Amino acid sequence: MDLYECLVNRSSCRAFTPRKVERGTLDRILKAANRSPSYMNTQPWEVYAVTGDRKEALSRRLHAQASSGALPSPDIPFPQQWPEALARRSTDHRLRRFKAVGIDPEDKEAVRRSYLRNFLFFDAPSVLFVGMDRSLTPWSVFDLGLFVHGLLLAARAEGLGAVPQAMCVAYPEIIREELGISQEIALVLGISLGYPDLEARVNSYRSVRRELEEFVHWYGPWS
Repeated sequence: MDLYECLVNRSSCRAFTPRKVERGTLDRILKAANRSPSYMNTQPWEVYAVTGDRKEALSRRLHAQASSGALPSPDIPFPQQWPEALARRSTDHRLRRFKAVGIDPEDKEAVRRSYLRNFLFFDAPSVLFVGMDRSLTPWSVFDLGLFVHGLLLAARAEGLGAVPQAMCVAYPEIIREELGISQEIALVLGISLGYPDLEARVNSYRSVRRELEEFVHWYGPWS
């Protein structure tokens, strides 16, 4: 699949078919993502791939914890406040997505159900958790971002859908307990992965992007 097609048409998938992801397919995706650049070739990423009964058991625990109203305690703190322009884009995105799937943002129960679907991994057959050693600096978080983006593009090239989720790792101790992950590993992100349900309304939504003039600062005699 063409690289530009992957970049332009990749989107966050929030509805999946029951079709399982084969190990060989995931191997190819991970090997491709493993070519991502990193600071001094440190390759700080650790990946925990979960499917089947292990995924279902983990999902049940995370969903129950979130449903109880327990406050998130992520290893990498979630942002509490955004600069004005970013906050505006975030709010606009949230409202547009709710409108696309028929959720009234004033309907607190509907919004809550939408939030809790994060912990069901949107019914994806597989989930990947990406982490790194706790002692590492924000440079390594940047490296993980490069790795995850490469993974998302490779997944798209394989015909898969995926969605990176901060909420997946809102309760990291449960994940560590279920999967036997060391306390030395900070869990940074979850990625729900599977074959996209192309008929699902939520998967028709596309986020709005800024124009180049809004974020590119040109210097020199460009022609």
